[in-house]
This record gives sequence, structure tokens and C-alpha cells, in this order.
Amino acid sequence: MKSKKQSSQSQASKIPKTGRIGRFAKIIEKEYNQDILEKLMSVSDRYESFNSVEKATWWKATIERLEKEIGKENAIKIMEYCGQKCCGQGHRKTAKKLIGESKSIEDFLNKLNKKFRGIRFNLKDKNTIVVIYDKCFCGQVKQTKQLFLTTTYCQCGVAWEKQFLESALDRPVEVKLVKSVITGADSCEFIIHI
Repeated sequence: MKSKKQSSQSQASKIPKTGRIGRFAKIIEKEYNQDILEKLMSVSDRYESFNSVEKATWWKATIERLEKEIGKENAIKIMEYCGQKCCGQGHRKTAKKLIGESKSIEDFLNKLNKKFRGIRFNLKDKNTIVVIYDKCFCGQVKQTKQLFLTTTYCQCGVAWEKQFLESALDRPVEVKLVKSVITGADSCEFIIHI
């Protein structure tokens, strides 16, 4: 008969270590304990065999468990960590390259609009950018058939935008999610104060 420790080690060995789900697991493991990691990563060992709808369903349930286990504020922080990692060096280099080729912030936003189809970057005033996604671009959840109950998952996108624009502008920005496709809106909208 397996001891509790052996069972825990066996469960931990089944948790993915690579990809976005592996990154999520590593963040949970670093910030919290093994017990919480195991509760959150239920059936994650089958994740790679899931179709897009099943993956989105898994994320919806996992975010609900995450909020229950560690609270909504802490869950948001976890998803922000994910977004910081998701906006990798390639994205940040692109941001720096485009701003370097731009004559003004308006020119930079026009270049972004040409580069990223389905995303609109608009200057609202000299200190505010509005970013609108025509659809959810996250490959993990964009095929969801069930609406997410909160925007916690989408804080990944908030952190992505923050990381991307801070890389370009070389200064801190504040990003706020206004609405989200996976919670039922017709588009995702971010307000960015620069």
C-alpha cells in the first residue's frame, strides 16, 4: 500500500512540466504548496490529449478552484505571473523594434494595428491607449463553450499588454481590463494609462 507521501509524489510526477500548463503549474508550485498544486492540477496529465473545447473547460474549472483555494486577489496575481511569462522576449523585441521605427506614439500604434490583425490600438488622449481585441486570442480558452464566471483568467492578458507596452515605451504603464470575450462580451477591451 502506498504511503501518502508516495501517492503525492506519484501525482506530482503526472503534472505537466512544459507548455503553458506546465508554466502555470510551476508558478503555483513556487507560490503555494504541493497540496494546492495537486488540487488545482486535477486530470492535467491528460491535458495534451484534450481538444480545444476540453482545454477551455479545464481552465474554467481550474480558475474556479484557484479562486476557491487561494482567493480571487491571489488568483489574479497567479494569472498576472502567467501573462508576464507569456509575453516572451520575441514579443518584447518586436515592441522595441516598432517603437524604434516610429516617429510618434500615434505612428507606433498604427504600426501595431498593421502587425496584429484583429487587435486595434487607439490613442484616446496623450496618456491613454485603448486596446480592443475582436476575439479572444488565447489558444487555451478561445474555443470555450461555457462563459467564465470572472475575468481572473484574463488577467494573463492584462499582464501581457503591460509587459509588451512597457518594453516598447521603456516606462511603467497601468493596464485595466474593461471587458472580456470569454465572460460574454463581444470583444476584449483594455485601457492603458501611459
